[in-house]
Amino acid sequence: MKNKGLTLIEMLIVISLVSLLSTFLIIYSHAGENRIILFKEQAQIISVLNRAKALSIQMFSEPTSPCAFGVNFSKSDNSFLIFKDLAADCKNSDNIYSGSQELFNKYRLDSRIQFQNLTLNNIIFIPPDPKVLIDNNSNENEASIILEISDKSASLKVKINKAGQITTQ
Repeated sequence: MKNKGLTLIEMLIVISLVSLLSTFLIIYSHAGENRIILFKEQAQIISVLNRAKALSIQMFSEPTSPCAFGVNFSKSDNSFLIFKDLAADCKNSDNIYSGSQELFNKYRLDSRIQFQNLTLNNIIFIPPDPKVLIDNNSNENEASIILEISDKSASLKVKINKAGQITTQ
């Protein structure tokens, strides 16, 4: 009479292989989730930059409109915000985020994402064109915002040039 079934050793091998494959699947799934969050945060930064640019063009025709709209980045708390430049004299404005009275909207990066080597603080859109200033420097041709996963396994870049064109890498 033949025994039909698996021996104890065969069962242990099957269980070990299933456990090993499950572990790889869980690790791969977690890395994929972080990449998706990275893409989502990159898209949000692009959306915020486009919104600030659109607000500067839209609000230009209103009599009590701000001098400009901009985006301020803060590496210390991984946040960024849209602000309105409320200077009394637009020609002599400092074109930087000056405090909470200028706050329009605030955003925070997901805790698993951070800014990498953030070298800029403000991107300003001055109507009607809009003219783009990077850290109040009209000579700066381009700015890069690099986002990375906290474990440094992946990063994405958002670039904005003096003409207001936004590109990704």
